[in-house]
Amino acid sequence: MTLRVHFHPLVALPPDLEPFPAPALAELLKVEGLAAAGAVHCVLTDDVQLTDLNRRFRGRAGPTDVLAFPYPPSESGGVLGDIYVSIERAASQAGERGESVAREVWRLFVHGALHLAGRGHETPASGRRMREIQEAWVSRVYPRR
Repeated sequence: MTLRVHFHPLVALPPDLEPFPAPALAELLKVEGLAAAGAVHCVLTDDVQLTDLNRRFRGRAGPTDVLAFPYPPSESGGVLGDIYVSIERAASQAGERGESVAREVWRLFVHGALHLAGRGHETPASGRRMREIQEAWVSRVYPRR
């Protein structure tokens, strides 16, 4: 059995992110040491839902750009986790970076996948390492022009 990435859009994907690069996300998760079997649910949503999830699960007010929820596969029917991305935060951040919304949405899904794999940014060193890995995977799908 191979890793499956299920993409459940609640809002429309940016046109240049179709088809969603699920094979690249699956490869990233394998490289990062997640089991080769299972599923990851990717949800593209809005600030309203991310605000609610951020409050309920992190105790923080306001929206955030990405949330990742890892699950033990033995207790979740083989689901490794969920990644939620706010299209509104992605659009805002893309504008700040001068990049396409699709590239920023991909960046946020990569960021969430790295969290599912156990990476974090609690220290300056771990934050730098996570950003390096993240940007390498972003450029793999969306090379700089």
